[in-house]
Amino acid sequence: MVIRMEKHHPFWKKNASFQYTYCFGLGVMSMGHMKSIMETQDFFEDILKAIHLPESQWQQIFFDLNNHFEEWIDKVFALLRGKEEQYCFTLDLYRILSHTVWSGEYCSAVLEDYLQVFQFSHAERAFFQEFDKCMRTQDEQGAIAAVQKFSEEGYSIRYDFLTWFYPQFYMEKRYQGMRIRDGETVILDCPTIIRGDIEVDKGGSLLIYGADMQMDGRVIVRGGRLQADHGHIEITECTSDYWLSIEGAAVVMLTDTSVDCKEKCGLLEQKTGYLLVNDCWVRQTAGARAISFEGDAIRIHNTHFSRCMNGMVSIQGGASAEIVNCEFQEGIAEYGGAVYADTIHDVLLEHCTFRSCQAKYLAAAVYFKFQKLGQRVEDCQCIDCDPPENVFFNIL
Repeated sequence: MVIRMEKHHPFWKKNASFQYTYCFGLGVMSMGHMKSIMETQDFFEDILKAIHLPESQWQQIFFDLNNHFEEWIDKVFALLRGKEEQYCFTLDLYRILSHTVWSGEYCSAVLEDYLQVFQFSHAERAFFQEFDKCMRTQDEQGAIAAVQKFSEEGYSIRYDFLTWFYPQFYMEKRYQGMRIRDGETVILDCPTIIRGDIEVDKGGSLLIYGADMQMDGRVIVRGGRLQADHGHIEITECTSDYWLSIEGAAVVMLTDTSVDCKEKCGLLEQKTGYLLVNDCWVRQTAGARAISFEGDAIRIHNTHFSRCMNGMVSIQGGASAEIVNCEFQEGIAEYGGAVYADTIHDVLLEHCTFRSCQAKYLAAAVYFKFQKLGQRVEDCQCIDCDPPENVFFNIL
């Protein structure tokens, strides 16, 4: 059964050098033999599109295969030293192999050469063979069993690799709260339901990578590490003003992640360190501002806030802030319907849009408690904000 791709490759955000080298490695199978070119070219081009390799470089792969093979294959082996890169690459090889008939012998030999270089164990080889068989036969239960066995044998593989290879694959995990202690790392990368709180101690790490996550509870970080990337999170219940409560963390990063608080709480309160928010969506917060920050510095780029019933962003204490290319829609607060700044350091808002934001008393969009140098609002616009006068308050 042939399944066409309809989404991004897991490595589509990697740099251009990584992408070209990775695709060259796959090109050894797809473009290294005339029969394989005839059978797999269309699918190989689907991979190139999904990984976002510029079309101008597609023919360069064929050229380098014929003229600079030794140089580039060494780069491929250097790139694929880690298990993460090797596992995704192996799944791509199996996908290309699934499109072959007449070139199957050649492509199988290429696969075997790579597996020998990777020095896969018997358990690793058996897993990829079994998962490939389940994908071809659409045996979802068999695929789940293969992943569970692989995990029991001490191995792990990213969930987005599995769904990239087998788009219909679905495996849900459930947790009854958890405590992540010093030296422990928990990765949430698949559909996940959590009932209860997550506590992250100093030295522990919580990584939310691509998880579709539903949570009844909150996350408390006490000096540990927190990162979220391309996650989708819904808060069904919360016992605190904020879903995330962060103390003692050095850097917290939220990237390409959407969080819907369902009007149960604010998103995040952070008292130390740095907060980086990029390409995120924050929806339906209530009870507190969506983000309350009083650490060292906060940077929010390309992020959309909507329906925040107690305002969007609060910047306090000695924090500096940079908020660029963001949209604030339907923020409501007493002062500063979207942004409230009570800080002695610099704050920049640039290229932002404030839409239907409201203040009960003053500053429908942005309220600076102190009028001082370093507080800048540049190239921002307000649309249907109320009250319409003094939408930006205390700007020099």
